[in-house]
Amino acid sequence: MPEFMKVNGWSVVTYLNDHLPIHVHAKKAGVSVRIFLDGSCEEEHHGHLSAADRRMLVEFVRNNASRIEEFWNELH
Repeated sequence: MPEFMKVNGWSVVTYLNDHLPIHVHAKKAGVSVRIFLDGSCEEEHHGHLSAADRRMLVEFVRNNASRIEEFWNELH
């Protein structure tokens, strides 16, 4: 699971051979969430994501969408 970046203690990763649409997984302290480039977000049944962390992570993904897409394409 290659790490794209760490942001505020969150490890932002992508899985090899993951499915479309392009997205990243963010993990921290037992919480895991999937965030898509359009800003939609899905908790992955591991912990609970606070509203503040959700806003921060969605903003991070939107601001880095082109870099995330490039990273995804290099891995897939």
